[in-house]
Amino acid sequence: MDQCTEWELNDLIDNIPFLDRNQWEIGRLQAWITAQTSSTKKLSFQDICTFKWEQKSDIPEDIQHDQEITSEEINRLKTLAKRWEN
Repeated sequence: MDQCTEWELNDLIDNIPFLDRNQWEIGRLQAWITAQTSSTKKLSFQDICTFKWEQKSDIPEDIQHDQEITSEEINRLKTLAKRWEN
């Protein structure tokens, strides 16, 4: 982390809540097994708990759909990348 750029640090900070994802999934599986053996109805994992990474995206619907990228946009991004490279 000593040599990270600012955008790399932002990605690291944004993903801190997902750092223990495997342990949370294991805990939910164990809770589901315990609850399912005691229940007469079929349970899903989300009946036990729903995690942040399983919820719908916070991105508005009008932004989520696929967007066509124009050649003008590609050229603009290429020139921007070359400026950043220098």
